This record gives sequence, C-alpha cells and structure tokens, in this order.
Amino acid sequence: MVKYEYLTAEQRQHFLEHGWLRIPNAIKPEYLDGWMKDCWIRLGFDEHDVSTWTEEYIKCPRHREVPVAEFCPDAYKAMVELVGGADRIDPTRETHHGDQFIINSGTEYWRDHDQAPQDAPGWHTDNDWYRQFLDSSGNALTVIHCFTDIEPRGGGTWLCEDGVKGIVDYLYAHPEGLDPPLDAMYAHVKDCKVFTEVTAKRGDTLITHDFLPHTASKNHLRKPRVITNPHVNLKEPYNFDRENPEDFSLCEQFILNTLGKKRIPKSEWHATTQRRVHYPRAYGASSLLFPPCSASADPGALQ
Repeated sequence: MVKYEYLTAEQRQHFLEHGWLRIPNAIKPEYLDGWMKDCWIRLGFDEHDVSTWTEEYIKCPRHREVPVAEFCPDAYKAMVELVGGADRIDPTRETHHGDQFIINSGTEYWRDHDQAPQDAPGWHTDNDWYRQFLDSSGNALTVIHCFTDIEPRGGGTWLCEDGVKGIVDYLYAHPEGLDPPLDAMYAHVKDCKVFTEVTAKRGDTLITHDFLPHTASKNHLRKPRVITNPHVNLKEPYNFDRENPEDFSLCEQFILNTLGKKRIPKSEWHATTQRRVHYPRAYGASSLLFPPCSASADPGALQ
C-alpha cells in the first residue's frame, strides 16, 4: 500500500483530476537567491536594458547541482508519494537538480499580439530518449522549478489538461511502442479546450504527470521568466495489473482513470516489442533552436 505522509487528500485528488500540483515556496532560499545572482552575467544581457535581450528563449548549461531532497525538500516529498515511494525511483538518473536555466524573455512583437494555445507550436511530453509505451515511466514526472515570479501572460508553460486522453488512448492502441519523433501523438491538441497557463511565485515548484502535454507560451510582459525543468525517473515500467488497488501510485492511477479502467490485466495490454533508449533529439536540436548562454553551453539540456 502506498503511504501518504505529505500529500493531503485534496492534493492527491487535484493531481488525479488535473495532472499537476503546485508546491509553494519549495526551493530553498540559498539556492533560489544564490543561483540567480549571476544569471544576467551568464546571459550576457543588461538586466535594466531590454534592448540587450537579443534572444527570446534561451537554455543554459548546468553549472551547479545538489540532491533533490536538499534543493526542494517539500517538493521532493510530494514527488516520492506521487510515484508510489522512494524505492520506485531510479537511483542514478536526475538525482540532483541544478541551475540549467530556461529563460523566456519575450519580444517586442508579442507585447501586443496574442497566440491561442491551440496555435502554439511544439506540444510534447518529455520522452524523446526512449521508446514510448503506455507503461513507460522513464520520465514519470516533469518538474518546473520557478526562479522568478510568473504572472499571467508572462511566458508560463502551457499545460493541456484534456490532451492527456488522446495520448493514453494512442499509446494503449500501440503496444508495439513508438519511437521519436512522436508528432502524431500530439496532433489532437489543436482541438482541445482545457488549457492551463502556469503562473507561480518565485520559489514555487510545479510537478506534472509526464503524459500531460505542454509547450512554451509567449511572454507578453517582457519580464524574464526563469525556470528549470528536471524530471523524476522510475526504475521499472508502470504496473497496471496490481492485485491491491491501494498499491497503484497516483501516476498509475491517473492513467487508469483517464482510460476509464480500474486495472489492466497483462492479457489485455502489454508491451509487445523490446524497450529501447535513444540519444535524445534535443541534444542536437537544442543548440540550433535555442542559442546557448555561453560558448561552453551543454547541448544536452533537454527542457
């Protein structure tokens, strides 16, 4: 049975209904303040001169990192309970969170122009390094650490809450698995209706189910939005065939609820081909699509 010592019943229900949680004031002040001190130096921009902000969207390399539980203790407790316990988390992948900032500064054009979320490009889930199955838990949770306030229309990530149904249905129908690129899996987003624009206070952490499609929004305010975007990776695929329903993690339950099922026997659904991992497409594409902070930028920053 999954034990819940941190998450309230209300928080658990919110995650099951919306696919995300906000943990206020999650980031320890010493990292929030200390890591932001040299942000503008790393960017090469003048904080007080908008004319020097020559790039709309920038992904920085990681210079510093600390264990997740040290960086954001309350958010870490939430992550552990969402996936069903610390023993289910991969002990080697993304065990530390760092300062690989993602900065959305906007442009003058977007001050007085709008873009509907359905028209935004780049809808995705963070899964470009493995063959995707319904039970894939390589990225079980996508995390958004907020290093600045994010006001409405201030460049917060778009979340497509009713887009999850299309993704899980698509994966259920493809037990052979899907290899990147996965554009067809997000084609339905243009017809979705329930979109949430991430807003937050500096220091907040948002935790989302990785099957929740998301994309960057336009920053209409020209107030730089600074986040990082790590993940929680599991050791084993999700198990939808547990004898005791109290053993399902909230991540597993979220998928089952979306499919309208209480349990999926292996006789009904199981992966029919070999699981594989890939060299992420973003490793090569990031340096082309998003100019780095500096000449030494790591092109491996995924999100």
